Amino acid sequence: MLWHERLGHLNMASLKELDAMLDGMNLKEVSLHHICEGYVKGKHQITSFPKDRATRVSQLLEIVHTNVCKPMITTSHGAVRYFLTFIDDLSRKTNVYLLKAKGEAFEKFKQYKVLVENEIGHKIKVLRSNNRGEFMSKKFDAFLAKCGIQ
Repeated sequence: MLWHERLGHLNMASLKELDAMLDGMNLKEVSLHHICEGYVKGKHQITSFPKDRATRVSQLLEIVHTNVCKPMITTSHGAVRYFLTFIDDLSRKTNVYLLKAKGEAFEKFKQYKVLVENEIGHKIKVLRSNNRGEFMSKKFDAFLAKCGIQ
């Protein structure tokens, strides 16, 4: 069993082949019918997530995911240290905006909103972020409420 475990829970048929090729393994003393818990768990099928609970969007801009990256160690030629992403949940289309400071995120969101809503003809319904400071202000919350965005 030691060799079975050392070789990443290698199946017993392959271990027998190795035994024939190598001196010193001596698998003849080992019961090949021993049940290895790790091996059995590895062979179990994983059940999928329930489909009835999965949230699926049916139109563009129904859910938009956003995030501001951590500050880059090296500043760009234009003094940019951050970037902001907006990703549509249905199409996975990604828009990227360069930021000199995190405080620019609100203005870039307004630009993005105007751009995509005019381009697609739908309104953004839900904006999802990691709830960090760039989208956590009374001004931003008021703007979202006025626009009907959750």
